[in-house]
Amino acid sequence: MTDITMKTHRFTLTFIVAVAVAAGGWVAPAASAQGAKIGAVEMRKLYEDFYKTKAAQRSFDESVAAYRKDHQQRVNDYNKLNEEFQRLREESSNPALTQEKREQKAKAVNDKVLELRKSLEAVKEFEQNSQQYLNDLRRRQNDAILKEILDAVRKKGRDGAYTVIVDSSGFGTAAGIPMAVYADEKLDFTDVVLKELNANAPASLPSSMLPPATLPSPSTTPRTPAPAPAP
Repeated sequence: MTDITMKTHRFTLTFIVAVAVAAGGWVAPAASAQGAKIGAVEMRKLYEDFYKTKAAQRSFDESVAAYRKDHQQRVNDYNKLNEEFQRLREESSNPALTQEKREQKAKAVNDKVLELRKSLEAVKEFEQNSQQYLNDLRRRQNDAILKEILDAVRKKGRDGAYTVIVDSSGFGTAAGIPMAVYADEKLDFTDVVLKELNANAPASLPSSMLPPATLPSPSTTPRTPAPAPAP
């Protein structure tokens, strides 16, 4: 571990101890630096080495592979239609064709253009829906894993009578995990602060402070699919 990392960890622990003691002194005057029990865990290591994380990654990779296979099949279908379109367009321009045959070929070209457009729209819709599904799948997997890890850490904190347990790995910044992954409930003085904030609250709120009755609906712009080749 580098000197900078060690200093950062020492600062983090010192800061948490100071906050814990100060808060404990406000809510529970008996609290002291000697009585505070501080713990630390590496959330990054817990996450990366947890067997369920590795199992979830394997499952996610399988879902991605299935998506890519299905997507490639749809692209192949589109390419096949495009080849048919190019062939029909060349045939329709043959000067040796009779007027009747030329009209038949032109109709076939127009029909193939419609097929191409539908195929292209289907590919794009599949890409959009699959991307959304994979993003949601990854989020659900990570949320479930992190919840299980945090539950285990917090149970350890309660069972071991810890005052505070901090994440010493800095993993929380990217994963949305607080620096203090566990804190004794006695340190929480939310109600005390809220009582002070509302001490001078008026009997009824002025109209300027009231929230709007309704929120405007977000505007939506329809997606325009890319056009298929023109005949």
